[in-house]
Amino acid sequence: MERRRRHFPLRYRRARSLLYVIGLFWLWLWLGSAALMAGLYHSPVHAALAMYAIAVVVLVSIPAALLAAIRMLMTRPHREAAVVPLRRRPQQPLEPAEWWYDERVS
Repeated sequence: MERRRRHFPLRYRRARSLLYVIGLFWLWLWLGSAALMAGLYHSPVHAALAMYAIAVVVLVSIPAALLAAIRMLMTRPHREAAVVPLRRRPQQPLEPAEWWYDERVS
């Protein structure tokens, strides 16, 4: 029995969004993180915490970017795929909201 490969466009879009966010972070790191450190000159504790946070995010962003790129390569959309419109379900009548009040309310 042959299994057909399924396509999940949401995974591709999430991976692409993650790469955009990581790219914006690295751009901010390159252009604006020095201004953040300069703004924390009055408190060495806050500056140390900010440096630690930036270092952790840098180390986490590298494997996250690699995994997102791999996910994009493995789930890239097919150009010959057909878009199938979803059918609308018939509207169900809504149940009245007072069904749980009964005699329990004084």
